[in-house]
Amino acid sequence: MSLLSKLLGGDKKAEKAAKDFLTGLLGNTQQNTSTQNSQNTASSVAPAARQVSSASSSGLSWGENMPDEENQFNFNGSFTQYFESIFNSEFSSYCYEKEILRGGRRIVYSFYGAAGKILVVELMPESCSAYKLRSDCKNANIGYLRFYYNHEGWWNTRAYVVSRMRNVLNG
Repeated sequence: MSLLSKLLGGDKKAEKAAKDFLTGLLGNTQQNTSTQNSQNTASSVAPAARQVSSASSSGLSWGENMPDEENQFNFNGSFTQYFESIFNSEFSSYCYEKEILRGGRRIVYSFYGAAGKILVVELMPESCSAYKLRSDCKNANIGYLRFYYNHEGWWNTRAYVVSRMRNVLNG
């Protein structure tokens, strides 16, 4: 007695339908595997181009290869100019103040709405381990975001920055 027979209690029609289903499923899997193998062979010719487009099309802001989307590393200016261009174009309804800390290693932007300070965005190097500002914001019920400006493979794409900021501001 087969496993399907045991599971289906001897119902021959159900057993045949299940076998047909599984056979079709396995056939599709084998077809997909051979299609993927041929695609992998074709993509090995230009893996960087494939990885770049897949990263940018999914909206990811991290990975080995720079995405096609605008990010802080392909922006024509400094990382602070990059972030400020996003703030000015996407969040122009909010006022913000800029504070430079530790000789320029940390830059803090405080955003204000009608009710006062509503968001703090901190730009800092990955080696920094400062947590006081984040803790202060949490205690004061103020939104807080941190972006590392020198972490390899973290691109801070425009969509990523805008999405994170909107999530805090809208929610």
